[in-house]
Amino acid sequence: MQYFDFIIKEWRFLFFGIALNFFSSTGQTFFISIFGAEFKKDFGLSDGDFGFLFMIATLLSALSLIWFGRLIDRIDLRIYTLFICLGSIFASLSVSLATSTIMLCFSFYLLRLMGQGLMNHIAVTSMGKYFSTERGKAIGIITFGMTLGLAFYPSIGVSLNESYGWRDSWFYIAIFYSIILVPLMLWLLKGQKNRHKLYTEKLSIEVSNDIKNSQYSVRSMLSEAQFYLTIPAILSSSFLLTGLLFHQVSIVESKNWSISFFASGFLGLALASLLTSLGIGVLIDKYKAINLLPFILVPLLFGLFIINYFQSEFFGFVYLICLGCCFGTTFTISGAIWPELYGTKNLGAIKSLIKAIMVFGSALSPWVFGLVLDAGFGLLGVSYISVAIISLTSILAIISRNIMINKLAQQ
Repeated sequence: MQYFDFIIKEWRFLFFGIALNFFSSTGQTFFISIFGAEFKKDFGLSDGDFGFLFMIATLLSALSLIWFGRLIDRIDLRIYTLFICLGSIFASLSVSLATSTIMLCFSFYLLRLMGQGLMNHIAVTSMGKYFSTERGKAIGIITFGMTLGLAFYPSIGVSLNESYGWRDSWFYIAIFYSIILVPLMLWLLKGQKNRHKLYTEKLSIEVSNDIKNSQYSVRSMLSEAQFYLTIPAILSSSFLLTGLLFHQVSIVESKNWSISFFASGFLGLALASLLTSLGIGVLIDKYKAINLLPFILVPLLFGLFIINYFQSEFFGFVYLICLGCCFGTTFTISGAIWPELYGTKNLGAIKSLIKAIMVFGSALSPWVFGLVLDAGFGLLGVSYISVAIISLTSILAIISRNIMINKLAQQ
């Protein structure tokens, strides 16, 4: 009932977040990598070359995100969303027109910045900013957009690529977005002026009453040791999931599985992500995100075990379900933990920095994992690296949680 009543009351704004997360899929690794074999063939790239190109584009998008992301604190959400949607349309068109590796890298930069970066940034930041007591539920609900994207975009990408080739596929995506995206976003943001007015009134009350831990700036956040203990778990999730999905074709080929059959398993990944997000959202509102952070990568451990020790194609689905659970925990916890720790006044600036760090992590992993695969260490080598990272960052997250518990005990 909690979710049902909340959805009925805030359906339009929640659907805004869902739609943004869904349409951001064109900039996500799981969709771009569907065309990886064709990109490598047509531009003469190895796994390492392709990963390096993708890394450069993603790093540049991360640097850009630090500046563009903070503008959400200053610009009307409707205008901000409009420009990002137009940028996403141009990004898809740019891919279809790429004729060199430089143009392809620039196109990846636009896709990563507009899709994975800013569209997702708008969705999560707006939920964190305009909801407080039900923040966990809101972020959990808008994960449904990511779920739909994970469920349908890989299969759509495979179908488009097989039917029309990669150039026409991206051109048709740009046309479709031009017709649908902007009108839908503006319609869903109806009532935003009044919503923002209520938010600013509430914020002024909090500031005047000097509520504890109410409103951190980026500088004050960076001065705290807890930030450096918290961020590795979030960063490692982005790093590992991106690397594994980016090289999904190479992993599938090493298992002698069918890529089409494997891609159909993304429906299970998506459903697992949604159900996990909804469950985690309730737990966040009850127990706080910081207490759940140490367990953020546990599902990935099970996934790595499955993919290494089972050969049947069926277990590819189980592996994707484990990744979906990890997506769900990561998306919801990382969306809720920063306003929980540092307030909402400067949430756009804080989230843009966090998002940039996460994008930076996602930029490195395709290259690093590509080098591991090129060196012949295979899936097992990637798994050993992943387990080591998961173990270390989980320990740091436990220390961060204990610091927060001590802070609350002293107040």
